[in-house]
This record gives sequence, C-alpha cells and structure tokens, in this order.
Amino acid sequence: MKFYRLILACFCLFFCGCGPYYHDYSEKSGFEQIEVDSMMLENLEVLGRVWGYVKYHHPIFTDNHYDPDAELFELLPRIAKATSTERNRILSAWIAHFGSYDTTPERYESIASDPKRIEFHTDISWIRDTERLGKDLSAHLIRLRVADRKWNYYALQWMREGWAHNPQFHNEKGYPNIESPDYGYRLLAVFRFWNMVEYFFPTKYLIDKNWNDVLKEYILRMAAPEDGDYRKEAWRMIAELHDNHAQGNLFWLTGNFRIPLDVGFVEDRLVVLSPDTLPLLWSERKVPFRPGDEIIEVGREPVKNYITRTRTFVPCSHEADVLRFTADAIMRTPKNTLLPIRYCRGGVLRDTLAAVEPEGGKYLKLVERRRRSDYRLLNENIAYIYPAGYAQTDSIVVEKILSKSEGLIIDMRCYPPHDFRTFIAKHVLPEKPECNMANTYPVIALPGIFHRETIAQIGRPYKKYDKPIVLLVNETTQSMAEYFVQAMQNNHRVQVIGSKTAGANGNVSEFLLPGGIKSRFSGLGWYYADGTPVQRQGVKIDHEIKPSVEGIAAGRDEVLEFAIRTINRGSRKSLREQGS
Repeated sequence: MKFYRLILACFCLFFCGCGPYYHDYSEKSGFEQIEVDSMMLENLEVLGRVWGYVKYHHPIFTDNHYDPDAELFELLPRIAKATSTERNRILSAWIAHFGSYDTTPERYESIASDPKRIEFHTDISWIRDTERLGKDLSAHLIRLRVADRKWNYYALQWMREGWAHNPQFHNEKGYPNIESPDYGYRLLAVFRFWNMVEYFFPTKYLIDKNWNDVLKEYILRMAAPEDGDYRKEAWRMIAELHDNHAQGNLFWLTGNFRIPLDVGFVEDRLVVLSPDTLPLLWSERKVPFRPGDEIIEVGREPVKNYITRTRTFVPCSHEADVLRFTADAIMRTPKNTLLPIRYCRGGVLRDTLAAVEPEGGKYLKLVERRRRSDYRLLNENIAYIYPAGYAQTDSIVVEKILSKSEGLIIDMRCYPPHDFRTFIAKHVLPEKPECNMANTYPVIALPGIFHRETIAQIGRPYKKYDKPIVLLVNETTQSMAEYFVQAMQNNHRVQVIGSKTAGANGNVSEFLLPGGIKSRFSGLGWYYADGTPVQRQGVKIDHEIKPSVEGIAAGRDEVLEFAIRTINRGSRKSLREQGS
C-alpha cells in the first residue's frame, strides 16, 4: 500500500502540477538544535530575514502551491551550521528553484515615489549588503523587489468603497495540536511574527526596541525558553509591540476564575472601586470590602509582582494600560479556590478570604449589565449619555433628554457599539467638517511601504446640538471609542476631559503562531490630520482630570463632577453672549 501511495505522489508531482512533496511536519519540524553560538545566530538571523522577504515578494507565493513553513523546515538544518559562503549559496539556489518571473520596476517606482501618500518606509537596505549576503543572493533579493506580483496569499488586503483595509493573515497555519513545539517551530513563530511586523505593522517606529534587535533576541530566547515554556516567550515577543490590540486569550497567564470584585489603580494604588455587594453569598469574607480599600496582596503575592508580570507578557500601549490590565489579572486564578487577600483600610492592615467564580459567572454578568447604556438628566439640566450598549431604538429617549438640557456629557469611558456612529453624525458632527484624522496602511504589493489618507467624518442634515458638549475619557477609551472621540472633536463645542486613553485605534489584523496562539495587532496607523499619532499616545485632551482614592472612598466621580462644572460655566457664558 505504501508503495502505491508513493507512486501516486510522484505522478501528481510530475504530471498533475500539484505542489512539491514535503516531509510530514505536522508534529515535528525535525530541527531540535538548542545550542546557538555566534555563527549559528548569524545564520539564523539571515535565514529569518531572507525567508520572510521572499515569502512576501516572490510571485510564487500568490497561492499555496508552495508551503513557506515547510520550506523553512527544510532550510533550517542546512543553514544552521553552514559557513557564510555556504549559507548564501544555499539561499541563492533556494530562490532560483522557484523558477523565473517577470519584473515591473516602473509600477513600483510610481508607488514608492508618491510623496503625497507615503508615510514612511521599512529599511530594506540590508538586501544590498554584498559583504554579508554575497553578490548572487543580494542580486536575487534586489530583483525580487520589482517582481511582477498581483497579491500575496499570506498577506491579503481587501478594498471596500475605495478605502483600503488593514492586512489579513488568514491563510497562515496555527498548528493548534502542537503543545510543545520543537526549535524549528519556535523559530517559525519568531520569523513569521517578526516579518509580519517588519513589513505590515504601520506604527513599528513607535516600538521601544530596535526591531532588528528583536529578531536576534528571540532566536536566542526560543533556543531555551524560560521555564521551558514556549508560550511565555511567544507572548513576551508579542508584548514588544506595546499595542493593546495585540492582546489575545491570556487565561494561560491569569487563569479563568475571578474574584467578583471591582478594582482598579488610582494614584498608583490598587483600590476597590465600587461597593462589595456579595458578602452574604461569599461568607468566607469577614466583612464586605468598601470603595477605597487598598489591596496589598492577593494569594500572598504583592501587587507589584503582578504589575511586572503584566508588563512582561501582556501587550500594553502605555503604563496606564499596564495598570488597567493588572487590576483585572490580579483578581484571577487558574483554580477554583479561596484566595487570601490582604488589604488596608484607614491605615490598618486586614486579612480576609475571597471565593472566585468562572469566567462568565453570574456576578460578572451582573457587572456587565450595569455597564450598559445609561441616559438621564443630571441636576435637571445636563444630559448624560453612557453609550456602552447604545442601539438605534434608544434614539427617541435620548432626543427627549437632549431637548430638556443645557449641556451634554457623553461618557466615553466604555466601548460603544457601531450604532453610536448614527447619534454622532446626527447630533454632533458638522455637515462639512475639516479632515481632522488620517490613517496609514501597508501597500501589500510593495512590502514595507505605507500610504497615508486623510479622513473627514461627515454629519447628517439635522438640527445639531448647539450647547456645550463634554466627553469623558480614560484608559478604557479604546479603538472605536477613540475613533468616535476624535470624530466629535470636529465640533468646536466639544471639550475632552479625563486621562490618557488606550492609544490603540485602527482596524485589527489577526494572526496565528504555532501552538494555536491567536493574537492581532493594529493594522492601520491612526493620527490626527496634523500628524499627531493616536497609537500609544491616545486622543488629545483639553483638561486632564484623574480620580483620587479619597474621592473613590467617598463614592464620588471626580471626572464627572469636573464635567458638570465645565458645562455650567459654558452655559452661563452662552447666556451672557446671548444677552449682549
């Protein structure tokens, strides 16, 4: 039977135009090397660069006829211990074996020379380094830059209504059944991720580290993962992006049981934010927690340890995001067990026990319901909108509230749904606004090149809200919420109050790494029209106001209070202007 299968495979290969024959790499790459000396590091770095460059430039990869992963696995044992001359010869022959192709240099020159649309370039000068690569390999790479390619199977991009979308990597394999990837698969994770970011991540220039150094660092890290845990190194690598959008399912790090308690960092201290409503159900607690109680330890581990862990393994755009996600992570555990908590109230240390519940438990669902939409009048004259669950059917209620108000507060400390765009266009946006935002997106045809487009958010013909408007923001204002805030800033009546937003806007691009690791990154760069980035910086804020522990303990929302005072000052000013 095996003999007939072999005959059939050979027949398909030579007569049916099927893809090349590869070894079975479904469980092992066959590359187990873990001792990496300086020469091997150099070889693996060159291989990672060349492999990714060829994958995104060669016309042969417009479909899945060739498997780039399998190609890498077959190159690894040949390249790892080669001399530099042998390495360059092997890679040159590897490119040549894909066959001939046409070039269209004029087409790419017109793309690369458009000064009105190009935001920045990825530096590919390394392909001309003949001292390192040799003349033949360098020549192959230079020619590939202008190869006639229509699209790439492993980096797709769709156009809708003339607006370019972020890159998509849906055709990559995730190998979810491989629990302990060998070194070849671990290197595949590094090379795949590094090249995705190198050519298609629009704000790579905002990454703290030199991206070239990241490639070498993780070649070495993956040779001997911390605690033998590949997943740790993979998420450490993803965290280098400092992009909130890059967060995936982190239950491996935190566990999926949670203490049902609302906590957050205020004045750099982890405190209880809202009343503990469950002391009767969770009788292990000696007394209910109160707003303002400071959490010192959870599970007998200091809070600062959790912060370090988040900073290392969770992609966060800035430090406020680190604290935001630490506050949630510290309440989680992998086991359904009681957790000891040490906390401070009134300067006195106290100890108690807290039970946990699984993700999606009754209490957590209750918290989510409480965080849905809220529309009401404050002080009988200020409209308040919390649009977390806004739907088109809410518009009648909202418009009645607006008709009775002298000012409007929109609480954007949430993630509003797409439907809220309708409210903004109808009541807030000018019909002929200025272009106050721009995005950048990768040109798939010429990897490493990014185009820039300005965007105007156009309002609908309707009676606009003509009184003061205040938007409340903080680190939970992310992505769509930041986009809405930026759009509403087109209205000169709008003021933004609060603290630094998440700094993660633009459509997301999902990707897979070996071992079934799923994540994503911001596939569009996002800016104000003047070039100010939103990524990692957040939206522009008129008045920076943060809550205090004292205010939390007293049950006050100091950001909202400042907004109310701002509205009242604006209303009085408006009345004076009308009188004059």
